[in-house]
Order: sequence, then C-alpha cells, then structure tokens
Amino acid sequence: MTQRLRDNLGRVVGAALAVTVLWAWFWRPPFSWTFGVLVAIGTTGAVISDGRYAFRRIAGVIPILIGVSFVVFALMASLPGDPAINILGPAATADQIAIVRTELGLDEPFFNRYGNWLGGVLQGDLGNSIVLREEVADGISRSMTPTLQIMAYSVVLALAISVPLGIWAGYRQGTTTDRSINQMMLGFLATPNYVLAVLLVLFLAIGGLSVAGNEIGFHALPAARYVPLGEDVVLHFKHLLLPALSLAMGQAAVFMRLLRSDMIGTLRLPFIDLARSKGLPTRRILWRHALRPSSFTLLTVVGLTVGLLIGGALIVEFIFTIPGVGAYIFLGVSQRDFIAVQGGVLVISTLYIVVLTMSDFLYLALDPRLRGREVGARA
Repeated sequence: MTQRLRDNLGRVVGAALAVTVLWAWFWRPPFSWTFGVLVAIGTTGAVISDGRYAFRRIAGVIPILIGVSFVVFALMASLPGDPAINILGPAATADQIAIVRTELGLDEPFFNRYGNWLGGVLQGDLGNSIVLREEVADGISRSMTPTLQIMAYSVVLALAISVPLGIWAGYRQGTTTDRSINQMMLGFLATPNYVLAVLLVLFLAIGGLSVAGNEIGFHALPAARYVPLGEDVVLHFKHLLLPALSLAMGQAAVFMRLLRSDMIGTLRLPFIDLARSKGLPTRRILWRHALRPSSFTLLTVVGLTVGLLIGGALIVEFIFTIPGVGAYIFLGVSQRDFIAVQGGVLVISTLYIVVLTMSDFLYLALDPRLRGREVGARA
C-alpha cells in the first residue's frame, strides 16, 4: 500500500490540493486555516516522498524566518522620528510622550523589544495598530483576502494563456507561428504591470482614445472598486479581471518561454518517437506524454514568481483602489504606523518563503526521479 501511494503521490497530492481549494472557495474559512491545510498537504507529501530531505528543508527554513523577522523589526526600529511624537503630534508634552513610549515598550532596550514582539508573533499577536486601533493580525487577515484573490486569479490566467501557447510554440519551433508567439509575449514581458494596468483601464474600462471622433476602446469592464466574492460572484470577477490581467500577462510570457524550451527538449526524446510510431494523435502526444516532463521547471518558477506577484499586487491595488495588503501597508507608511507596517511586511515575507518551500515539496512529490536524491542542490 505504501509503495502504491508513493507511485501515485503526485496525483494524490494534486487531488488533495484541489479539494482544499474548492473547500475554501465554497465555505470561505479564515485564511490561516486554508493556508495551514495547504502547507500540511505539501509537507506530508514531501515527507512520504523523501522524509530526510523534507525535515532538513524545514529545519533550514526556521532560521531564515527568524532572520527575516529580525531584519523587519530592525528596519522599523531604525526609521527616523519618534513614534510617540507621531501619534501625539508636535504639541505633546514630555509626560505624554513618556506615557506613550511606555505603552509601546519603546523605553526598553532593542533586544528586549524584539524578544517581546517575536514572542507575540509566535502566538499570533502582531501587535495593535496605532492608527486603526485594531489588532494588526485582524487587519492583515481582512486585507489578505483581496490580495490573494488577485494573485491566484493572475496565476490561473497566466497558466491558461502560457500553457497552450508554450506547447504549440515548442511543437512549431522555428516557424512563423513560433516567432509570432515569442514576439507577442516578449512585448508583454517588457511592459511593467502598472503600465499595463493603466492601458487596460484606458482601453477596456473608460473607452480608450478618441481618433477622428471615433473611440478606440470599450466600456466593457469596471475600472475600480472591490466586490467580495460572497456579495456578488459576477461583479467580483468583473472587478478583479483587469487587475489580474495586468499581473498575469508578464508572468504568462515567462511561463510560455520556459515551457516552450522544455517542450522542444522533450519532443526529441525516444519515448516521444515511440508514441509517434504507435500512431498516437499529435494532440495526445503533446498534452498527455510531453507536457508533464516539460512542466517541472515551470512549476518551480510559478513558486518563485509569488514574490514578484506580491510586489506587483501592491501597486495594482493602488491603481484599482482595492483594499488589499498593499493598501494596508501604504496606509501604515503614510501615517507612520510602524507596528502595522512591520506586521504586514513580516506576513508577506513569511508567505513568500513558505510558498517557495511548498513549491519545492510539490516538485518532489510530482517527479519520481527526485525521490531519494539530494534535490536541494537544484534549489
């Protein structure tokens, strides 16, 4: 039974992840629950596949997370100005400033403050926002939903665009079709996501440009505002389509070029020639036999792009007035709410590191050739 599970581990892990996503989609549990279940599934798959590597990888991530927390706290502590004065204003008396500094723990040594903050973080307490007067964990949890939705939709769109194009370009290597696809995707790769966001708003939301009395553009989609999924499903997707597209097209270009290169190499392997000699249809050879061994590099890069998507999402949220983590951190920076900023930056950094580790585990579960080997050398 154990050997059979190992042989079909990729399918089992993929099915478990799909079921979890569907569960989260319909039941809408707290983000921490969904994220915890996904991490548990990825970790369990890696332990079954190669327990020694999985535990070694987890042990290596822990000091990285601690180091990130220290850097984040140190950067916030080194910002100019006194947070107590920022809260009370320049007219505050010395006694009032001293009281606020005591409440915030700013009168303690640096390492004492860091230790107290880290202890609270390990218990799920990121502190209380100075401006919003709420727990930072609650504010980030509320803001995380729109950000993760934009990121998830952009990854789905990027894969939906890049996989068919990458397969077809690899199959048609050197032809006019291949060159046209490469040039088109290179244009999207060279366009910053915030520029693409403005162009999408211009041509798909507000009507485009007027040339000789004719409008070159459409009023097809809304340009701003966020509608929760539970409020109206159709409006939710209509409002998030443009933000997701602005993030997806650059990533789709990267995914397409990677998949194309791997497909070209895979299509030259002997088992592809064997499939052709059996008279299998080209579509089945490409999608069933060539896609899976060509997708492992793509899977790794999808995990690596999470950091780029987070950074891009912060800007795109501002353009489309979406109340995500970017808006939350921007509000904290503009109002010098250092507790909210350090909590938000820590959560984003932790999310990035954990997702990278989970993509590594998923890679291990999907590729049987890596089981029992030293896969860390590829990371």
